[in-house]
Amino acid sequence: MRHLAELPRGLRIGALALASILLLAEAAQAQDPVAVRLTVQPRTLVTTLIEVADEQGFFKEVGISPELVTVANGPAAVTALASGSVDVATNAPEVFNALADKGQSVKLIMGQARQLGVLVARPDFDFPSEFPASIASLKGKKIGVTALSSATQYLTIMMLKQAGIEASEVEFVAVGATPSQALANGVVDAGFVTGPQVVISQSLGSRMMVDLRTTDNCPSQLTICGIGQVGMWAMGDWIDKNAETVEKVRRAIAKADMFMHDPANADKVREILLTHVPADSPDALKKGYADYAMSVISGAFGKEDLQHWIEVDTQAGVVKGALDVSKVYAEGTPATADDVKRLAAQ
Repeated sequence: MRHLAELPRGLRIGALALASILLLAEAAQAQDPVAVRLTVQPRTLVTTLIEVADEQGFFKEVGISPELVTVANGPAAVTALASGSVDVATNAPEVFNALADKGQSVKLIMGQARQLGVLVARPDFDFPSEFPASIASLKGKKIGVTALSSATQYLTIMMLKQAGIEASEVEFVAVGATPSQALANGVVDAGFVTGPQVVISQSLGSRMMVDLRTTDNCPSQLTICGIGQVGMWAMGDWIDKNAETVEKVRRAIAKADMFMHDPANADKVREILLTHVPADSPDALKKGYADYAMSVISGAFGKEDLQHWIEVDTQAGVVKGALDVSKVYAEGTPATADDVKRLAAQ
């Protein structure tokens, strides 16, 4: 075998160049993954793409070592972010817009799901069929929300205002992540439900008052039906200092989005989603939930959608100043499904 020094000069240069490339590739592979702390609310649809990115190895694939921190609701997520306990927090815009309104630099970097919410009434509560009269019937009643000062409460306040009802004219009750039982047992008269609780509450007899998930049955007075709702947020200084890491996180979530919507993975996706509902649920409930979940899971979140949420939050009193959407929407956030697809391919 000839030594490198014995090779012609051109071949020596080529061999050295090839060796350098191989060494660089090995060095890149040897780099330690970047640790990122992210909030999750398991099996609720709020953070399904994050959970899938972890379980299917997409974070590892892009060089991220995720630490998933379980939180109960939006207020807990934003508290974890503001305190520095996590790098990325996920929930609806209300709690993050409120933080930005107080002068903190916080920005949306990625989507997780489109509008999840439905307002339902307990089984024996009578209400008019038309909006906003249906909402007006809640004056003086108890309304269940996941937590006080949560997105579920603020969205309900927005709908109450459309019906001429002030928040002080109803009683909000924090019922946690399982409002269906509170509705079925008459603890509350109505409740704002999301994720698995949408189908579970209806299986227990609760009746739909307002469906915000699509524009199909959405009251014309409301501008937030079917738009991006749940997103991933980070503090502005962390984004500025970790631009490459932000892109890696986005790519991992985009890959999870593509995985979930690939027909070839239908059986696995169904298996993932059905961990969100009781195993002994009727087949119709399981199918209904899986169909609903797939209709809302999305890594995209448009800037105009966030603008709608700022308007809602201003109306509900969450945002008290003039909040510029450009201040809370990070550059590079994918706005459309095509944007997500391009990210996943990188």
